[in-house]
Amino acid sequence: MESIRIEIENLMDLETLSQEFDIPKQELIAFHNQHCALHETLPDQLPKYIKYLYIPADKKSLWKDNHLLHSRIDLPDTPADLTYGILIKESLSQIQMHYLIDIRKGIENRISITKRKMYVNDQELEKMMEKLAETASEALYPLDFSLKKNGSPDKILNGKDIQERWKKECLPRIKQYYVGIIADEFIGKLDRFYETVDDDPAELYGNIFYPVFFLPLYTSYPDYQKTEPLSFYLSSIDESVSYDAQFLLHDTFTEHDKILIHIKGEEKNDGEVGRKQGYLNLEYRLDRNTKYISSVEGELSTFYQNEEIRIYIEIYQQKSYI
Repeated sequence: MESIRIEIENLMDLETLSQEFDIPKQELIAFHNQHCALHETLPDQLPKYIKYLYIPADKKSLWKDNHLLHSRIDLPDTPADLTYGILIKESLSQIQMHYLIDIRKGIENRISITKRKMYVNDQELEKMMEKLAETASEALYPLDFSLKKNGSPDKILNGKDIQERWKKECLPRIKQYYVGIIADEFIGKLDRFYETVDDDPAELYGNIFYPVFFLPLYTSYPDYQKTEPLSFYLSSIDESVSYDAQFLLHDTFTEHDKILIHIKGEEKNDGEVGRKQGYLNLEYRLDRNTKYISSVEGELSTFYQNEEIRIYIEIYQQKSYI
């Protein structure tokens, strides 16, 4: 029977390998030893110095079809028009928001985003401040920015256009319909935000969608994992929360042919004795061929005034508008 040599990179034991290739363990050992050099002979366990394994050639193609062969994900370089449905639940305010976002990926890692109508608790916006905020957000879109090679935002490209839309279109309309001390204070806050919009994407992170969706996923994962600090701004408590996060890139595709990246982490200890720590738990599924995000699901938490604050988020690519 024809053999083929595969690189195993010390990632599996023999029991796992026998399951992966659908070959009984002893048959796998016997086949390898029949085709390898003397110094590559396998005992009953897999030694660390063994870098390669000889298996039947017909098993290789089956294994290859189900495995991510390289522990690196590169940022997609093909243009695309994508629509995502976003659902965000906040435990503190007991608010559930959902809306659609259109993302146009152009050349040279340029992104253009347009946000569609938002619903709160499955209803159209009713409260004055909610309507005001939604009207004000119209100035931000379309939002154009560039991406770094790892998939995180680099520079806002149309800051001047955004400021112009705010000053000439949105601000006059808002002032016409919203009056009062509370409205004036909120409008002043919005005005300061738009005055400072330039090429720095940091202000975008006030919306939890941006730091979650544009996480630095597109990079190398030594041994199919990496550790990296992450920080998210939680608007409900007006604070940023940092986590020590571990990224795990699964080396097999899901049953729906997606690349799976699982991110888990604990909130960083700020030195406060006895303070409970929150957690981070997110799952990303990427299209096997295009490497674009198909879905994100998970939650993050922290403790504020001894109460746990949880943010749950779902992001799913839509084939068409709901």
